[in-house]
Amino acid sequence: MISSGIFEVVKTLTKFATDYFEDGAHRYYGGTIGRVFTAMKKANYKDPYKYAAELFDGTGSYGNGGAMRAAPAALYALRFSEYDLERFIVDVTRLTHTHPWLSVVHLYKPMQLDPFKFVDYLLQRLERTEYSFVNFKHPVWRQALDAYRERFQHVKYFLSSGTEPSIKDVVGRLGNNLEAINSVPTAVYVFLRSLTPIPGIHFESILLRCVVYSIGLGGDTDSIGCMATALAGAYIGVPVHDSHGVLPRNVITRCERYNIIEEYAQWLSTRI
Repeated sequence: MISSGIFEVVKTLTKFATDYFEDGAHRYYGGTIGRVFTAMKKANYKDPYKYAAELFDGTGSYGNGGAMRAAPAALYALRFSEYDLERFIVDVTRLTHTHPWLSVVHLYKPMQLDPFKFVDYLLQRLERTEYSFVNFKHPVWRQALDAYRERFQHVKYFLSSGTEPSIKDVVGRLGNNLEAINSVPTAVYVFLRSLTPIPGIHFESILLRCVVYSIGLGGDTDSIGCMATALAGAYIGVPVHDSHGVLPRNVITRCERYNIIEEYAQWLSTRI
């Protein structure tokens, strides 16, 4: 996208697959994505959305990999119309993840943040999605939306209970594994909880609170932390020359491939 300036499905898939096969460790991918990339490669990347949809007897993957792509995709498409933004987020996601439990959570739009209104708005906004791939009249899609509605009720309960929930309670009700239903609501909760001080986490930075809390939950910590801090970053912003504030430089430089990340971030900033 940096070289061409546009989202080209086949080119993007080819890049994903090439990186996957060249990285023998496969550290950045879930266990089923190899089947998708292998099938795509054999077909010379024709019909690009077909292969992810055929996983798990045709239901598609419900992992959280697509959710982690939603944040930079949303930045790229920030100037799109609401209709085009919806389509773009879904298309970027369903390259590898098509299960309704995964797809429904990507279509949020920033708003003035009240934690409880944010959760309600998120679900209401999803139901208004206009795209042929998203069909909330279908029982499977309706089931997915209902599952998220239940999880977000738990999020609201934790935020309003007046007592700090234990790690065991948070994980027990929201989850902490690689399934989107068991990690995306968790990340939303981590972000919303990190808006205010958290006992035992001695950081003023909302971003750093998100990181530490995500790690403390265990499980798929990098994915939950990625999604929670993406929400936090979108909410508060990060000054370019912020050496000691919300995201200290010594934290950034500890990130793997941070030079490449900064290059991508600089490019994305031109889209805002």
